Parts: sequence; C-alpha cells; structure tokens
Amino acid sequence: MFNVSEGKANWRMAMASHVGLVRLRNEDCVAFNEKRGLAVLADGMGGHAGGAEASQMAVSAWMERLLAVDGEMLVEDDLRHAAYLANRAVFMASRRDPGLRGMGSTLVAGCFRADGVLLVANVGDSRLYRLRGDDLECLTHDHSVLRAQCDAGMIGSASEGPVALRGLLTRAIGVEADVVPDVTVFFLAPDDHYLLCSDGLTDMVPEADIAEVLVMLGGSPHVAAEHLVDLAIDRGGVDNVSVIVVSSCTSVRLGTELG
Repeated sequence: MFNVSEGKANWRMAMASHVGLVRLRNEDCVAFNEKRGLAVLADGMGGHAGGAEASQMAVSAWMERLLAVDGEMLVEDDLRHAAYLANRAVFMASRRDPGLRGMGSTLVAGCFRADGVLLVANVGDSRLYRLRGDDLECLTHDHSVLRAQCDAGMIGSASEGPVALRGLLTRAIGVEADVVPDVTVFFLAPDDHYLLCSDGLTDMVPEADIAEVLVMLGGSPHVAAEHLVDLAIDRGGVDNVSVIVVSSCTSVRLGTELG
C-alpha cells in the first residue's frame, strides 16, 4: 500500500512476508516509502481475535501520520505521536467490537532522514538491526518477559528461557489506552544495511546467519529479503515471518553516532 518509489532516494528498500508452515493466517504487516525514507513492520497478536487487523491498523495509522509531515523535519516527537495514533486506532477498534477484544500488535519503524539521521521507534519484540561492515547490532530493545528476565540476570540470554514465555510481551500496541514507545536516534553511514523483522525470523535464524546474509546480499535488498524469509521457512517456519531490508546509498552523508 505504501511501498512507493518516486524520484531519487538515499535508500533502497525491499520487503518480504510469508505466512509460514504452521499458521493459517499472516498477522504481520509491512510497509515502506522509499522516497520518504519510512519503513514500518507490525506483528499482530490475538489470532482470531484480530491479530491481522491490529497490525494493519497500526501500520496504516503510523504511515498516514508520518507521510503528513515534511520528511526533512521529522523528529522524535513525530514518532511518538505516530505511535500514539497507532495505539489509539487499535485500542478503540477493540473496544467497539467485542470480537476483537484482546488484539494487539508489535511495531518497529525506521525514519531514514536525508541528512544522515536515523530515527527508530519500537514497541514489543519486533526488531531493527544494523549491519555496519561485518558487525550486526540490534538497535532496539525487546519489550518481552524473556528480555526482562535477561535484564534482571535471571537467565543468561533469551534463548535460554522457557519456550512457553516466548511471545509474552510487556508492552504492545493497542492493549492499553496509551503506550510509550522506545525512540532512539542514530546516524547513517555509507554502505550500512538495516533489517526490520518479526520474531518469525529471529526465532528461526540465528543472528550470525542473518549477518552473513546481509554481508553477502545486503546490496540487493530484494534478494536479501527473500533469502532471509526462505531461511526461516526452511528451518521450520513455525510463525509468520516478515522482513524489510534497507540499504544506504553511498550518497548518504557520514555521521557520528550519539553516545
């Protein structure tokens, strides 16, 4: 719906999504606008209680808000307001329709500004990664029970936690009347590659393998996106799997990361 490419952009973007081998319905939703440097991914939850509807509402509200703002002027508060509108759209729909009660969604988004600034927002456990050189780094922090246990030192890593806790979120779009997204600022560099993904990828494909794919194929976002989804399916595909790959063109100005 929003994956348009008009005029010259500083990024090349591609997305891929698959229902997987177990689920009957794809509850993920992905969208991008290459010209405006916007990419967003949502992973709905609630099954028959509206997971697909929740992710679609979240993505639509998010994109509608940010496309209405001058792309050169996007700041952190714009992302927070977009998250507020996405949350309100899902929450109010669940209040109006008893059949949708309990639905919600993750949301992860990147706003790639032409001045070399990257704004990142996330709610839930969908992630945004950056490959710089050969180093893959997750730029988002999961809002999940397993992540909270890791932070508290109860387990060494999320992979060591009980399978039953996977997918249990501590923060999500549309579950409460309001939500606080994490919003962070980074700087782009030439030849960076970025990946937005649902947990259908990260539960199936280790980060080392994701990095290898981006190193080899990141310069061709469409090929990289399709290959990452294929890997998740080949390794079981127990969930919906969705990705957006974003490659910086060399025309992006070099920045120095905050920190």
